[in-house]
Amino acid sequence: MKTKLVKMFSIFLLCTTLICSYFYQPIHTEASSSISYKVTASQLTLREGPSTSTKKITLIPKSTKLTKISSKGSWIKVKYSGKTGWVSSQYLSKVTTNVNTAATSKTVTTNVSNLNIRSGAAVSYKSLGKLAKGTKGTVLDEKSGWVKIKTTKYTGWVSKSYVTFKSTTSSNTASNVGKYYYITIASLNVREKASSSTSTAIIGTVKKGNEFKILKESGTWVQIQYTTTKKGWVSAKSVYGKISSKKHTSQTSNPNKPDEEDEDTEIEPTPDPSEPENPTPEEPTDTPEDNVVYTKPSKTEYIVIQSGYLNIRSKPNTKGNILSEASAGDYYTVLQYATYPSNEWVEVMYATGKTGWVSNNTSNSYITLTNPATNPPAESNKTIVLDAGHGGSDPGSGGGGYNEAALTYAFTLKTKSHLESMGYTVYTTRGQYSACSSSTNKTVDLQCRVNVAKTKKADIFVSIHMNSATSTAKGTETYYAASGNPYPTRSRQLASAVHNAYQPTMGSTNRGVKTNVFYVNRMATVPSILLEVGFISNVEDRSKLINATHQNNVSRSIAQGIHNYFQMQ
Repeated sequence: MKTKLVKMFSIFLLCTTLICSYFYQPIHTEASSSISYKVTASQLTLREGPSTSTKKITLIPKSTKLTKISSKGSWIKVKYSGKTGWVSSQYLSKVTTNVNTAATSKTVTTNVSNLNIRSGAAVSYKSLGKLAKGTKGTVLDEKSGWVKIKTTKYTGWVSKSYVTFKSTTSSNTASNVGKYYYITIASLNVREKASSSTSTAIIGTVKKGNEFKILKESGTWVQIQYTTTKKGWVSAKSVYGKISSKKHTSQTSNPNKPDEEDEDTEIEPTPDPSEPENPTPEEPTDTPEDNVVYTKPSKTEYIVIQSGYLNIRSKPNTKGNILSEASAGDYYTVLQYATYPSNEWVEVMYATGKTGWVSNNTSNSYITLTNPATNPPAESNKTIVLDAGHGGSDPGSGGGGYNEAALTYAFTLKTKSHLESMGYTVYTTRGQYSACSSSTNKTVDLQCRVNVAKTKKADIFVSIHMNSATSTAKGTETYYAASGNPYPTRSRQLASAVHNAYQPTMGSTNRGVKTNVFYVNRMATVPSILLEVGFISNVEDRSKLINATHQNNVSRSIAQGIHNYFQMQ
């Protein structure tokens, strides 16, 4: 009996070993390098499981670097912003980063007195005690604006806003001191200390193409001399610039002299929600197909090709096969919209029984409720100048991976299309990636914009902007100059007509019509207004501002408001 039991147990162990070895898949690692990925789509969905049928967790912006945890088929498991989930490898590019074997430790120093150290990463957690100003601690973890540290007395969480970080690396890691830092983004803030916390003062800005010798280094921050007399700290993350041992460019003596009426915004590279540069007109940035939302118009709508041509494709993206071509003068009934986070396509019937998709992302087309066959646009003797705020080296405000300059341009082109469909002559003040003037002086550029209205003998001037403040501020407001402009009454009437038309369509808080002395309002020689369509700094407003369908609807209402103004004159 005993022998029989021993044999049965041996067989059981053998079967267990075989089953485990069958299902076990080894995880391969590399000792000297780590594999990471960069997001190539405008926005990539992070999901709970390796399938488009699983629940969405959040969206990951373009160019975000992700580290692989595991994989299954064409899906990769990653961690982003404290959340773990799955992304499609189709929209990732592999980046191999050499790992320095030197040991690095990060420490913090408190920069306020009586700082609470808590048991968790939120103010709702219990305070373990208070830290004096200048207390040092070793960083153990970071989470949602909080950092877990270990001091001589406590181990707990403190707010990042009240500490200064410092990294200490062993001697076998090369220092960047003495090397050169070349700025690759439009504008980067210079700070008093090596920290981006709200308590660290912004003392200046540097611009794309500027290059500086690195004086000191602290973690991902470097100290530079950004004017002939001033020093400060800038972030040296790879998305902001490049560090090299040799000088990249020659510099003028003072490349960062402040401009009048300058705006100071720290900007990261962002996806562009407007039209592509020099397009085969329908070529927007492709977005993962699982991010698309399909909607049918509540009323009969038409897409009109007003210039050039657009390809008609088998799918609502540039990967679809070209089925036919839509040329200037063609128009189609809109069957449905395919809306991505940063572009939009329209399904049409281009021949009897044949349907395809046309891009709605360029100035070559516009959407209208008016049947082009029975109601061609009426001729008008009115000329309008539309000003897309900011542009060139000035990105304007930013939020959620988007910048104001790109959004104002998108709204301006769509408004232009709607006005032209009504028979108006419309001019714009700048290109997609340029300002009005080649000068970096803001006043010169602003004057260039109002000069366009004078040169083109415009009847009105309309400047389109996005607002920015605290994350809770939201809503729509429209401005005119009660003094300075030679037509204050007409400017007020124009502001009221446009605001009353587009504010309900935007669907945010009505902040009303207001007066201000914005340069483009007071210096224009024609009735002039400035629109703050919504707050790019507010999640709810921003979700509307970046949506191509909503952009089109609001732009149509802006055009209708302008038309209403002329009808009253």
